Amino acid sequence: MNVKLAIIITSDKYAGYIYGLIEAAAERGCAVSVFIIDKEFISLIKKYKHNVDRVSVCEHSCGVNGVISRTDDFNYASQFENAKMVSGLEEKDRILLF
Repeated sequence: MNVKLAIIITSDKYAGYIYGLIEAAAERGCAVSVFIIDKEFISLIKKYKHNVDRVSVCEHSCGVNGVISRTDDFNYASQFENAKMVSGLEEKDRILLF
């Protein structure tokens, strides 16, 4: 069974829990996708990138928060990317919002 875990991150408040979930999901062979809105979490997720299949960052939030540096590891996109991630989930998959 190919289970997907989608995580939407609006705050780095629960970073420790998010990292634990990402590691646990990767150990179990789950596909992990992350959509980041929080500017602080962008730099924090880099060390866990090897456990995440796709990282998308909200381009609008970057503009509002003055984030100008970009990395090729991430997809800078609109909320449409977030909607695509969610709509691609099946009943067996899970989505978490932080």
